[in-house]
Amino acid sequence: MRKFYLFALFCLMGMLVACVKDEATPDPKPDGPENPDIPASEWRLATYSDPDDYPDVPRSTVYAVTLIQGDTRVTVPVFQSSCPVYQAGYMDMTPTDAYPLEIFKGRSISWANFSFYGRVDVEVKVLDRNKVSFFGGVKVLPSRYGVEPTVDGDVVRFSLTRPGQCSVEIGFNGYKNGLVLFANPMENEVPETTDAEYTVLDHATASDVAAVPTSSTGLYFKSGVHDIGVYRVPAHIRNIYLEGGAWVYGSIIMDGRPGVRIFGRGVLSQGRMKYRESHMIEAINGSDNITVEGITLADNKYFSVRLIGKGNTVRWTKIIGAWTYNCDGISAFAGSSVSNCFVWANDDNIKAYRDDVTFSDMVLWQLNNGGCIQMSWGGATAANVAIRRVDILHAEWNNAEVNRGVLSCVGDKYQSGKSGYLRDWVIEDLVTETAVPLIFRISPDPYSPCPIHGLVMRDWKVRMNTELGFSNYIIGNDPTEKFDGFVFGNVSINGTRLTEANWMATGNFEVSNLEPPIFE
Repeated sequence: MRKFYLFALFCLMGMLVACVKDEATPDPKPDGPENPDIPASEWRLATYSDPDDYPDVPRSTVYAVTLIQGDTRVTVPVFQSSCPVYQAGYMDMTPTDAYPLEIFKGRSISWANFSFYGRVDVEVKVLDRNKVSFFGGVKVLPSRYGVEPTVDGDVVRFSLTRPGQCSVEIGFNGYKNGLVLFANPMENEVPETTDAEYTVLDHATASDVAAVPTSSTGLYFKSGVHDIGVYRVPAHIRNIYLEGGAWVYGSIIMDGRPGVRIFGRGVLSQGRMKYRESHMIEAINGSDNITVEGITLADNKYFSVRLIGKGNTVRWTKIIGAWTYNCDGISAFAGSSVSNCFVWANDDNIKAYRDDVTFSDMVLWQLNNGGCIQMSWGGATAANVAIRRVDILHAEWNNAEVNRGVLSCVGDKYQSGKSGYLRDWVIEDLVTETAVPLIFRISPDPYSPCPIHGLVMRDWKVRMNTELGFSNYIIGNDPTEKFDGFVFGNVSINGTRLTEANWMATGNFEVSNLEPPIFE
């Protein structure tokens, strides 16, 4: 059962409703604490479920998390995704899975999920000092949140005054068995279980969701474990709500189903699915205006959010626990908006492949495959793309293959002859929290023309591990049409601001078929 922990004066309930920020509203202060002076009487906290509600869901053996708000003190469930051991054929593993799984052998990622308003104090206790050493200090990322932790023995303490996704980084290598906290805003649209439009599901199976009557337009997954397999949304379903504490094994596919909303504070997990059996959330064939908000996607075995339609919205969505290749993050086509999301991926993290797409307030963790911002793969055509406030916690590439890089633009080696264009891109306020192996891998192959006209990079603070010897590539692949309109505005690499005089050497660039960039 979901438990809500409220520390508030009931006489102020009307005021509380007015004060809680809408999830759709961008954070007015993305670079600092949000309303740090909110009176304690207005603080709110929601946590989800008892341990008994997850009898077979892996729980963290590395961390315990306690939240404190006023007189309320609650220990929340902390989940854990561990890198699986490669076994040929197990859940349809293929030989190509062996390489990444060997790289990450023995690693895990733990995470906890809650919602709050005002302020919440956090205690993180390390349970396994063999996996997490305090040598090297403690930090809470992204650094733009301005969180200052303290350490007392095995316990790390800090306060949060704004929603966001925080990685608790303990020691030099603590991220290899790391902890991420999904600190959500409070929900402001929770369906009633008595709403006649919803069918309320308790420990649902694939048969249960298939049997939902056509008179229902919504599904309400209650707290607890469900297993629905590959759920293909029928025409009569418009809303799918995952209650905080719901753990839904399966995937959700919309084929010719526009206007579906998937929301809540629950978890959609592919932990029981075969590798590449199904994309996690997919919208195809005219499935426009899809909304995904608030939920967590865990243990993905394939593409996480693939919205091949127009006018989609993705916000406050968290993706964690992918270990193999082909586990891309978020793609949302023309006219779509993606904001306030956390993406852990072992393939391209975010994809902006069509016109008029925006990504903002993104926290990224890239494993050893794929680009953080994948501009194109072969024939993508994308104009008027805006990407703002991106924090890259880690990028763990061990090579400089064509689809690596903070910015990646790749030709399609599988379908030569495809062509596309990229025009009028703006990427602003981008930070790499740790040194990455390379930043630019803009090098479409000669068989897939992809000219770029207009790429503004402004207010970048990036770090690159130059000891690896990798180059940054900006290579135009069409001899008749040069890349142009590149702007470096207050872009620094390893603390040095790029200028016309130093940029080639500072960034170890390899460049061809590029008009001289502008430096602001």
